[in-house]
Amino acid sequence: MDFNNSINIAHSLYLDYGYFLTKNNLAEVLGVSLSTIDRRLKEKKLPLHKKIGNRVLFPVSSVANFIYNIKDQKLADAGGEL
Repeated sequence: MDFNNSINIAHSLYLDYGYFLTKNNLAEVLGVSLSTIDRRLKEKKLPLHKKIGNRVLFPVSSVANFIYNIKDQKLADAGGEL
C-alpha cells in the first residue's frame, strides 16, 4: 500500500469537507446515491464511521483508505497497473 497516495486523498477530502464527511458528502465523493450509502451501511460495506445521535460521520482518513483500497481492488480485478 502506498501511504502517500492515501495521504493525498485524505488531504484533498479534508480541504473539501473538513475532518468528517456526512452520508451526503460520502455519496457525492463516491458518485453514488444516498440510498446506496444507506444500503451499504446496513451491509457494513463502508468505511469506519461514528454515529452521533442520528448522524453518521465518516472520518476523512477512513474514507481515503476506503477509496484507495477500492482503486487497488479494481486494479487487481483488471489484472494490471495504472
